[in-house]
Amino acid sequence: MKYSYYPGCAQHGTAVDYRMSVDAVFRRLGIELEEIKNWNCCGALHVPDRTTRVALSARTLASAKGLDMATPCNLCYSNLMRTRSALEESTLKNRINEALTVKYDGNTKPKHLLEVIVKDFGLAKLAEQVKIPLKIKAVPYYGCLLTRPENKFDSPENPKSLDNLIASIGAEPVKYYYKTKCCGGPVLLTNEELALSLAKDILVMAKESGADCIVVTCPMCHLQLDAKQKAVESKYNIKLEMPVIYFTQLIGLAMGFPASELGLDKHLVPADKLIAKIGK
Repeated sequence: MKYSYYPGCAQHGTAVDYRMSVDAVFRRLGIELEEIKNWNCCGALHVPDRTTRVALSARTLASAKGLDMATPCNLCYSNLMRTRSALEESTLKNRINEALTVKYDGNTKPKHLLEVIVKDFGLAKLAEQVKIPLKIKAVPYYGCLLTRPENKFDSPENPKSLDNLIASIGAEPVKYYYKTKCCGGPVLLTNEELALSLAKDILVMAKESGADCIVVTCPMCHLQLDAKQKAVESKYNIKLEMPVIYFTQLIGLAMGFPASELGLDKHLVPADKLIAKIGK
């Protein structure tokens, strides 16, 4: 299995731990991720002009060399999917292709890494790789961008792919009603009070569910729920201590990788108790 790979800005910045776990797990699974050269930002949430925003992701999609394009970030994935849909409009596609050196032909299919593992690789084959059934309770948190209707990846209202992945490696996905609610990351810089309030709701519900950790699929969600967790505790005078880990880190633990090879020692909320409970 081989994919063109668009890492997004975070994998080379704030989400080095995510990159470490992706590299380890996908290599073990035999899934090749060929990073595209000279890639650019997807525009995130900060490019209001539609043509510019579409052009940024069109340039990325044009670099796929005939392969499906995998990405680890919910925001990048959402922007790539929206661009793919927008460029079905021939007038816009022609205008943007006039500005691109490598033209976009409309055939690249973006896929989130979760989709690659769940749908393309398969959970039955993933379960065969498990050396340490995890026997923990985990919150399957999808965030607000991964399962939007235009993505056609999972149910927008009640997605199950991450739940099923967690179960396939021996852990228990807890029932969690906020699995597609916004973490607050997109408004952190413009409205910190609202951002912390949204994060607080997610973290408190996770704590009340009895989960040992929250499992995420997005570097922005991780940044918000891990790095800002102390700020939430301080603002609302509560104690959370809820580890937030990437789904690739969870898979890596089940495969028997040392926690340090998965970047788990880089989190601001320590995962030591979680790792001890798993038995690593």
